[in-house]
This record gives sequence, structure tokens and C-alpha cells, in this order.
Amino acid sequence: MQKKELYKIVLGGILTALAVGIRLFFDYVFPMGSTSGLPIYSIPLVIASLTLGPFYGLLVGITADLGMGLLGPYDYMPLFGISTIVWAVVPGLIARKNYNFLKMALAVIVSYLLASFSNTLAIIFYFDSKTALASFAVRIPVLVGTSPALIYLDHLIYSRILDYQNQNELITE
Repeated sequence: MQKKELYKIVLGGILTALAVGIRLFFDYVFPMGSTSGLPIYSIPLVIASLTLGPFYGLLVGITADLGMGLLGPYDYMPLFGISTIVWAVVPGLIARKNYNFLKMALAVIVSYLLASFSNTLAIIFYFDSKTALASFAVRIPVLVGTSPALIYLDHLIYSRILDYQNQNELITE
């Protein structure tokens, strides 16, 4: 196995564990979404997508969703996994090449919208349309209010990773 592939697998495993750990912490310590809708668990998924690329991001997203679903306090409902996969793939497709802050902002907003939409469809499937529409009406203002924090945190972390990679000439392509 090449050093580059081993690097991606190890970093992917670490970011998966971080996403699962963050999600489970908030699920058990602050049950029923006390994070005000801020998907903090998405930060390692976005970083995985940007650092490792969309393919490894997909693997991280699937693995993280399985971990969150099987270890979490709620029943595992696979359709909600689409939003986790969105967070782990879309940013890498949008912002990975020629990275800048505006691309990060676009990536987070598009991911957030797609994840919210996929969660709404999952709620319709598992529950009913009234519940889905009511929760969607609440999630959109939360999305607008919390996106700047996610954009800033993702940009800060990814910028530092890029600086480290440039200083140490790490190649992850």
C-alpha cells in the first residue's frame, strides 16, 4: 500500500471517529437536538471531503452514518444517511480545487440545503408530510442563522490543514 493511500485511510478513520463522537456526544448529553439545529458533526465530514476528495468523503460519510445510527439513542433510519453523505461529498466537489473562502461558503450552504431537503424527504417517508413541513419551516431559519458559524469553523480548520500541508509538502491528491 502506498504511503498516500495509507494517509487517506488513517485520516478518513480519524475524521469518521470525530464525526461519530461529536454526534453521539450531543445525542446523549443534549438529547433531541439541543444544538439548535447546528450540525456540528458535519465539520469532520466537510474536512474529509475537502482533504481526501469526494470518493473518500463518501466512504467516510457512509461509515460515519452507520456508526451514528447503530450507536445512537434512536432507531437507525437509513434515509437520514443521505444528509450525512451530502455533507461528506458535496464540499469536495464544490470547493476542493482552487480553494477560497467563497467556495467554502457556497459548499456549506449548498450542502446544508441539500441535507435539509433530504432529511425532509426522510421525515415524510418515516413519519408524515405535516411533520416534515413543520420541521422544515423551523430548519430553514436555523440554517440561515447557523451557516456563518459552520462556514467560519470549516474554513478555519481547512485553512490550517492547507498551511500544514504546504509547509510539509504533503501531497494528498
